[in-house]
Amino acid sequence: MFNVLLMFSLLLPTVLLRHTVTAAELQGVMDQGFLNLSWDAPDAKLEEAPTLAGPWQTVIATGSPYRLRPSASITNRCRFYRLKMPAPGKKWLTVAAVTMTSQTNTEANLQTLFSFMERASSNHVDLIVFPEVALQGCPAWGPSSYIPTAQEMAYVRQTAETIPGQSTSNLVAKAKELNVFVVFGMTEQDTAGLLYNANVFLGPEGVIGKHRKTFLVENDSRIWRSGSGYAVLDSPLGKIGLMICAELWSNGNLPGPVLARQGADLLLTSSAWWNRDASSWDAVTVANAVQSKRWHVVSQQVGAVGHAQCYGHSQIVDPLGRIVCDTGAKEGLVMWPTDIMIDASR
Repeated sequence: MFNVLLMFSLLLPTVLLRHTVTAAELQGVMDQGFLNLSWDAPDAKLEEAPTLAGPWQTVIATGSPYRLRPSASITNRCRFYRLKMPAPGKKWLTVAAVTMTSQTNTEANLQTLFSFMERASSNHVDLIVFPEVALQGCPAWGPSSYIPTAQEMAYVRQTAETIPGQSTSNLVAKAKELNVFVVFGMTEQDTAGLLYNANVFLGPEGVIGKHRKTFLVENDSRIWRSGSGYAVLDSPLGKIGLMICAELWSNGNLPGPVLARQGADLLLTSSAWWNRDASSWDAVTVANAVQSKRWHVVSQQVGAVGHAQCYGHSQIVDPLGRIVCDTGAKEGLVMWPTDIMIDASR
């Protein structure tokens, strides 16, 4: 599958591999102690390994060229590089995670979702994930001791929607226009009038499924009912496992491996993790990826949601536990081509 081209340097002996099936060529040039790698295939992913036997890891770069910084840790050590291409008729699933501050205004939040969807679509993203309660926000949310006011709960009830409902229909129409799939958080009202903290998975053809938050923390139970269990959703992008915020570490029980055992190819989380618990954020996002051996896309609120301050730092984590991108503590969007292959004609 690969031809081996050997290039030596006093700084860094390196093996370059050329993919012969598609004739995508990986080229390397030394420049003032830096190794500059370039290639001519837009769908190629650059991988690195300490030996030809691996383990191979995708380099943290999304396209040509890639400039390798020298350091004492890699000097006089051999590294191997190769291009990885999708199978014929396939492409890499490209995902995006959004950090946003939801308002207590559903229409304004919808416009924010639309704007991020347009930006993602223009960058060839297939799937975009939004935070917990992204659609309506939640003014009643706060610490366990906080009792929501009548006015706050009136807003929650008045803006709660069914799934499917008006807002999901609007988002499906936008998803069809842009040919993207979307996950977002909202307050759901069922036919009996009960409220749930839910995230929804939808695409150009409609609502695919939903997940109701099962692990309620702080004053969640004053606002929403608890859902029951986890389920994997079938979709044109593969089998998807949905999670919400505190479920990432439900008293030490990770849902990621549970969803992986049920067949999930990809984990998606809508969250509003608090600043107070910021020190554990990376640990729980990474643990769910590593222990499930799956990509994990996590979208976060930032700033005030009700009476809580949220941490931001939406992330995309690979199956080895590397945080390949992070928005930081600000509103924004991060994107990454995963190693999951989907139909190129989608």
